Amino acid sequence: MVIYTSLRVGHGVRKQRGYEDPKHTAVHREQMFEGGDWLLLGWALHYLPFWTMGRVLYFHHYMPAFVYSCMLSGIVLDYIVTSLSRSFGKGSFIVYHILCGSVLLVIFYSFYLFCPLSYGMTGALADNDTSIMYGLKWMDSWQI
Repeated sequence: MVIYTSLRVGHGVRKQRGYEDPKHTAVHREQMFEGGDWLLLGWALHYLPFWTMGRVLYFHHYMPAFVYSCMLSGIVLDYIVTSLSRSFGKGSFIVYHILCGSVLLVIFYSFYLFCPLSYGMTGALADNDTSIMYGLKWMDSWQI
């Protein structure tokens, strides 16, 4: 959300200052913004009503907004990877695939790292330094 909003604001500032992008870059950016605006609206319509509630919120309250957030993340990630690879000129095909492979490696590693939280962990709690979850307790208030 923050990266998309930053891209949107940055593009608005550049547009107001009269900066002209090449045609293929402008078309790619406008496609990203067109899809991203709808997803941002969908996220806001699903998240903001529950944000104002004064009672405890459960996972099912956040799930529809989370789906929109994930789709927006995919659009932003595609835009960033494609834009970075295009800046390399002739080697853009190779750079694109290296960047996509790197993104996939990060996704697989984060799944491997956090899958005990999803599927159920066994053994000592994260407070114990022999626990497999010891490095994942980033805040003292977490009880994993």
